[in-house]
Amino acid sequence: MTSDTTAIAMRRGDLTVRASLTWRREGWRYAVSLSSDAVETIEEVADDAFEALCRVREHLEPRGWRIGVVGAQADVWPSGMARDQGGGLRAYRVGEDRVGDLVEG
Repeated sequence: MTSDTTAIAMRRGDLTVRASLTWRREGWRYAVSLSSDAVETIEEVADDAFEALCRVREHLEPRGWRIGVVGAQADVWPSGMARDQGGGLRAYRVGEDRVGDLVEG
């Protein structure tokens, strides 16, 4: 099993708190979990890490929380090939007129 944990910031209005974001590969699927004193631990499993992260965000954003990771930025999206072959762990920064730099997130 491959995994990684990163310390991140979460924000709601003027409040910033620390959180821990973990991803792990489970067979052909990916699990992403977020732990913080501010919210209950949230874990989602999907076919790629980007989709699992999006599902974690669906728990947080309706309550006003935003997470400080590249994959949560509006202008970042993985290509189909990055999702299929790379598990959605890398994505492109997309602009109005171009697909930009590859970012890890």
